[in-house]
Amino acid sequence: MGALALAVAAPVAYVAGFTVFKVTGRRMPRLTGARFLHTAWTLASSPAWLVGLGLLVGGMVVQSIVLTRIPVSAVVPMYGPVMVVLLLVAVTNFRERVTPGELGALAVLVLALLAFAAAGGLLRGTAPAGPAGPWDPHAPLWKVALLIGPSLLFPLWLFVVRDSPVDGRHAKRVTGVAFGLGAGVLVGCAESSGAAIARLLRHDPSAWQAVLRTPHPSIVVVAGLFGAGLAQIGLQRCRLSVVIIMLAVGSKASLWLGGIMVYGQPWPDTPRTFALSAVGLVLAAASVFLIPRHEREEPAGEPAAEEAAVPDRTPFAPRRERDGRDGWAAPVLPAPVVRPPAVPRSAAAMRYEALRNEGAGRGDRA
Repeated sequence: MGALALAVAAPVAYVAGFTVFKVTGRRMPRLTGARFLHTAWTLASSPAWLVGLGLLVGGMVVQSIVLTRIPVSAVVPMYGPVMVVLLLVAVTNFRERVTPGELGALAVLVLALLAFAAAGGLLRGTAPAGPAGPWDPHAPLWKVALLIGPSLLFPLWLFVVRDSPVDGRHAKRVTGVAFGLGAGVLVGCAESSGAAIARLLRHDPSAWQAVLRTPHPSIVVVAGLFGAGLAQIGLQRCRLSVVIIMLAVGSKASLWLGGIMVYGQPWPDTPRTFALSAVGLVLAAASVFLIPRHEREEPAGEPAAEEAAVPDRTPFAPRRERDGRDGWAAPVLPAPVVRPPAVPRSAAAMRYEALRNEGAGRGDRA
């Protein structure tokens, strides 16, 4: 039961950390992967964001310890109750509206987690069936590359190509599906490598030299930080409920598939567990397609509430200030001086003025 309690504590720490990210993002200038140094400086210089990052690291450490004790098929379903609690937090604390399609996606995701729970033996009220598996820390590098390579391509595309600082005034707001999935895949890679490190240190906590000779510490640091940064960008622009639910789908799918295909986790050993696991994967994929990619149109006269823009104050911010919404403000030029047009004068008026000036000149000489 101790391992199951830790398995519940890990997702709670994750949700708490991402909630801190959501609150902190309101006080930050707009973050974008296209301005990497500015984004990294903004996050690293925020004490509140570092607290949220500490909660994520704590959840990852707990998750790694749990994965060395019970099978990954029993760890994945622990995120079901936490997703329901997260939805309540998003609606009550952040005043987020939830569409019927998103409620349907959440229901399908809960069914997927129930299928994984049945495959892991959690619905029988007993300890998870089967061993935890080796989580082989010495997995072949080509297998690790097959897991890490594709997992980095989509998030890097989001960072470098898709995530542009100019979205357009009339562009549709995204719901955060891509940000959540990209961050989730990165977090799942970090969790898999963290479990391999925990397996290596389980029987010999002083074996840090052997750990440093493996690629797992680098994977944890790089994938974990990129995943946290991408999640923060998504949470700043999109709703907490959508981003975190998609992050859970991406991270647990990556953890489950990577553990089996790379780190030596056992395959479902009976036709029943195999069928339940397959149903869980299909339902999890279906939940992704049920969530709309763009926010719905607001009725006329009811514009969507927008947060006030925060000016950039980092050394890597551009000199020109942003207008806070969608683009860079044009330089303000001084207003031109408008002079009244000259009134045309007749020849008689010009002769009269010349004679008056001549008379004034005689008076001065006198």
